Amino acid sequence: MNQFRWFFCVVVVSGLVTSGKAQFIYSGGHGDIGVGYDEVSNEFEPHWHLDAGAIVDGSPLTTEEEYEPGDMNARTSTTRNSPSGLNSIIGVADGSTIYAMGSATFPPNLGLSTEELTGSDWIGNVTISLTNWTLPTATADFALFTTNLAGTTVVDRLFSTHSPGSTDFSNGIPLVVGDHAHFDWGFTELGTYEFEFTWTGTHVIDGAISTPGTFSVEVVPEPSAVVLLGLGMTSILAIRRRLNQSRSK
Repeated sequence: MNQFRWFFCVVVVSGLVTSGKAQFIYSGGHGDIGVGYDEVSNEFEPHWHLDAGAIVDGSPLTTEEEYEPGDMNARTSTTRNSPSGLNSIIGVADGSTIYAMGSATFPPNLGLSTEELTGSDWIGNVTISLTNWTLPTATADFALFTTNLAGTTVVDRLFSTHSPGSTDFSNGIPLVVGDHAHFDWGFTELGTYEFEFTWTGTHVIDGAISTPGTFSVEVVPEPSAVVLLGLGMTSILAIRRRLNQSRSK
């Protein structure tokens, strides 16, 4: 029974690292959560758009590729200090350690894109809003923001699961059609985060358009921490085996 408990612990830890609903894992290089438009269904088409060189399932893509929202998870294990002014939308004290992505320093370098839309087809901007989410624990939170050049102070507060009303545009971002932008993604805890983003805009012919899409991000321990944990579990199991052998003599 005791041996079973230790085996169960190893399985749980392993599941934390490798579990996920998505078929592919995006962990490095440049990519965007993009959106196209289907003129037959009159709907936006949310998708992952990854450039050549982006790391998918541990290997770089040789060409740019697109994936359906549910076919891909972004994954990060990078940490940083929470910049000054972020606490109001992420729920932890400034200077705390958070998990991050959204740049070459904090991979994957994931942005938001409207480059597949034609500017003349739309009146004004297209807005992407964070309309729903599922967090890994009751205490976990997420925020999307920008900082000053030094990365020490928050400039824009864009998305928040902790306090949506504290963001600059009520959990929405007006994006210029035909452009793309990069922001800082911050997460407070390990686990899988699911985000429902909704794109809204006014088409010159089809009128008001609104379409949601759900995207997932996995926050996992740094590989070195996992290796050390695995070695520790192996050592403990070896010690327990030796103890059991000694008792049986």
